Amino acid sequence: MTIFKRLQTPLILATLLLLVISGLMTGWTARIIEPLTQRNLDFLDASIMDTFHLMLPVGAAKAAADIVEGSTLNVEAGAVLAKAGMTIEVGDSLQPLLDYIEVAWDLLLASMIYLVTAKCVVTGASATAGPLLIFALGAFLLNSLIACFAANQQVLRQMLHRLGAIFLLCALLFLLIIPLTVAGSAYLTRHTTAPMRESVSTSFQKIGKVFSMDRFHATDDLKEKAVALRDKVSELSLYAKDAMSDVAVAVCTLAAVKLLNGVVFPLASFGFLIWLVRGCLWPVLGLSDRPLDSDDFRRLRDFLHHPHPEKTSATPPKS
Repeated sequence: MTIFKRLQTPLILATLLLLVISGLMTGWTARIIEPLTQRNLDFLDASIMDTFHLMLPVGAAKAAADIVEGSTLNVEAGAVLAKAGMTIEVGDSLQPLLDYIEVAWDLLLASMIYLVTAKCVVTGASATAGPLLIFALGAFLLNSLIACFAANQQVLRQMLHRLGAIFLLCALLFLLIIPLTVAGSAYLTRHTTAPMRESVSTSFQKIGKVFSMDRFHATDDLKEKAVALRDKVSELSLYAKDAMSDVAVAVCTLAAVKLLNGVVFPLASFGFLIWLVRGCLWPVLGLSDRPLDSDDFRRLRDFLHHPHPEKTSATPPKS
């Protein structure tokens, strides 16, 4: 009976390790979190499509802006459209509008990169947690075996315990924290910035129509292209005078939406979950003395450099 009690913990850890290696436990956990993962992927797919639809009019506007700016440069360099019998100049009043378009394009491009990266991480989170859980259980199993047969190896035991705890926390990061972070961001997005997306989309659709270069691209005649470009520059100059504030508001709203959805909400959800895990699991795993220790980051930084626990003296130092 004494031997069984001594080997009870190693037997339990060995059983869990075999279940994880065989894929049974990871299969169970995958089925449990599958609804959450699917909702996260649906949210990310919808966000990717929403960003893509915004990139279409902004991309068209950016292409038109490049044509206008390129034509200006050609004129300034002395390249005159001789067949058209005219020169084309864009005033300085149009440049702020083109700058807003460039900012909107950069925001959408950064948002698309972030969303695609987040989708890749969410898709592979469950598979990544498996090996980390194997390392964690292996370290805990080896620690328990050493405790049974070589109890005097305190330094090695504490090192294995800390390694196991770190791998376990990393497994929880991919298995729970990242999916719940995306779910929390999705919830905050639906109830805060979602109503603003429609107005932003309408504004940029209008900008895309104004910057449309269909007439310019519809002809191959150089003279007709020059006339179409002249008319477009005049139209954009008038539009810049009347709608500059609308474009500025649309770009600033887009920046606010992308900042909240891509930075503030994920960081808030992630920080809350880390704080929750830190308060619940760190004392259990022996990573800190109290649920809310002010020296957590220092302890984590010195994690593998000081295998012995710190001892504080109960008596004050003598003066």
